[in-house]
Amino acid sequence: MENTYNAQVSTTPEPAIIEVYRISRWVGALCACKVYLDDTEIGRISNGDKQKYEITSGLHEIRIKMNWSFLKSRPFSFKIKDGDFIRLRFDFTFGGFATFTSWWMVKAIFSGGKVIKIEQY
Repeated sequence: MENTYNAQVSTTPEPAIIEVYRISRWVGALCACKVYLDDTEIGRISNGDKQKYEITSGLHEIRIKMNWSFLKSRPFSFKIKDGDFIRLRFDFTFGGFATFTSWWMVKAIFSGGKVIKIEQY
């Protein structure tokens, strides 16, 4: 008796995944931030939240924009391959003192509103 066993190998590549984390802070806590990948909105993130997104492999650019205002990030470029998992986090570039003294507005005006930083961790 001959045993024939045909194993099927999946040729579908694992998706590339990015996880975007918004650091929990009271600055801007009530506002959601929009996440843009290659100039297309892919989601919104609330204060202290994490979201995962399946994306295509290749070179990408991510941006974050405060939902109701002109506050935004500089573009963050990264390259990802099928099956990769990349963690990104974002935060404001100013703290509590700048918020109480309204110094953040001066910083935002002179930086073109780019007061959100994105980094890989």
